Amino acid sequence: MHKRLKYIVALFAIVISFSLQTFAADTLSTVTADDGFETVEGSDEFGAVGATDEFQETSSDEFSEVSTTDEFSATADTLTSEHNCNGGVCSKKKSALDWVIAILLFTILAGVLVRYEKTRSLRGVFLLASVIILGFYRSACPCPISSVQDFVLALIGQPYDWRTLVYFLALLPITYVFGKVWCGWICHLGALQELIYLPGRLSFFNSHKAQKVMLWIRKIAFVTLIVQLLVTQSNLYCKIDPFKVAYNLFSTSLTGYILLGITLLSSIFIFRPFCKTICPIGLVLGWISAIPGAALLGVNKNCKSCGICNKDCKINAIVKNKLDNQECIACGNCLEKCRHSCLSFKRNSKHHPQKIEL
Repeated sequence: MHKRLKYIVALFAIVISFSLQTFAADTLSTVTADDGFETVEGSDEFGAVGATDEFQETSSDEFSEVSTTDEFSATADTLTSEHNCNGGVCSKKKSALDWVIAILLFTILAGVLVRYEKTRSLRGVFLLASVIILGFYRSACPCPISSVQDFVLALIGQPYDWRTLVYFLALLPITYVFGKVWCGWICHLGALQELIYLPGRLSFFNSHKAQKVMLWIRKIAFVTLIVQLLVTQSNLYCKIDPFKVAYNLFSTSLTGYILLGITLLSSIFIFRPFCKTICPIGLVLGWISAIPGAALLGVNKNCKSCGICNKDCKINAIVKNKLDNQECIACGNCLEKCRHSCLSFKRNSKHHPQKIEL
């Protein structure tokens, strides 16, 4: 056990070190872009100065030659991104890729931490950091919803952001090995909903019938999204994304504000309503649990059918003593509450299917 903890600490140190380097590089590139090139070209202040007679000579050939050299052109190409998901910090190509890698590493780390009793309590830290860093600092970018859309756009031969495509494709094998830990520990969209949830209100939405209705709504929303992408061949969701508004309060999207209000209000009474009714990436990642060998929760012979896990499963993956691993977000709550240590992570097999009776 002590050796395993040492490995976990070592992995945690590696991920933290990489993330700090990414944060420093991102901040430095932002400062460089703001002070060196992009601000000078785009701001009104310098445009006005350039128009005055006193500084008219600043447009001479000397400065024109400097600004068009290969060195600075390469720098501009590195710092500019064609993908304007949220118009925030993610306008830097290298920075965006570094953040995608950091997120994936933290997802793997979370997949390890949830398997040990002493480290499951760190989930709250992960969720809070997700809201602050991936949400407000990164302006909700890279957008997980866009990653699914970019996958579809790539299939039909339309322009897409390859970094978000890598983000989505890399989550598939990670989910296969560790379960939907990205949903339960990393996603800033789910984290924001979870942090404002007040349990014990409107219990109707926790009923088995309500869960079925919300699942069907999510499937219909997924089909609608695919049809929209095939017909319009463009990413329209980003224009009305409620989380884009939540993490970019100066957004001008009226529809986004309306959807944000609905999402936040419903999040008070329903645990992760967006995840249960709209989110396409959670739906897709849930399908992976049906693949033989995929990570999922299993039950051993010590189960007494006491129903404690049923009550503590906020995402309602356990309803009426039936566990559906497709809905499980690997939060670890049931593992903590089970008095007989009946639940543990297994591999999909005949003895441990995707859906089981408790």
